[in-house]
Amino acid sequence: MCSNIIDLLTYLALINNPNLRVVMYASNMQLLVCLRTVIRKCVFDNISKDDIQKLFPNEVLPELQRLLTLLLQKFQREWRADIHMDEVSLPHLKAMTWNMATQGTEVTDPVAVINLKLQNHKQAPQGELDLKFQLAKENLDTMLKSMYNIRDQLSNLGETSN
Repeated sequence: MCSNIIDLLTYLALINNPNLRVVMYASNMQLLVCLRTVIRKCVFDNISKDDIQKLFPNEVLPELQRLLTLLLQKFQREWRADIHMDEVSLPHLKAMTWNMATQGTEVTDPVAVINLKLQNHKQAPQGELDLKFQLAKENLDTMLKSMYNIRDQLSNLGETSN
């Protein structure tokens, strides 16, 4: 989206003010770096109109500063919403149940059937997912060893941060 705004601003500046051509070409890189910084500040810091104008270097013409400020204010909410939608959200364990079952009619090796209810607050409507899988004793032993390692690492991290 940023490249579209930059293209639009360049086009508007060149059409509306022939004297601005030299400034645009001479300081194109500086303007792009400045615009990128300003967009990030607008989105992440939620800055006001007055604060936006303070971010521009003196070389950016006042007309262009005003136009950029208007555009930044117009799209600020939309960009913030886009960021929140793009954030990765992993589901949380809400509930776990299990029972014993046999793998099939011919095989009598017992397996544990695990039912996990996962909740993801970012997904609609209720953001819940039911996950069901089976574990034989060998797989369960491997999984438990890994879980104990995770528990130990989490405990160690908790102790070092205190």
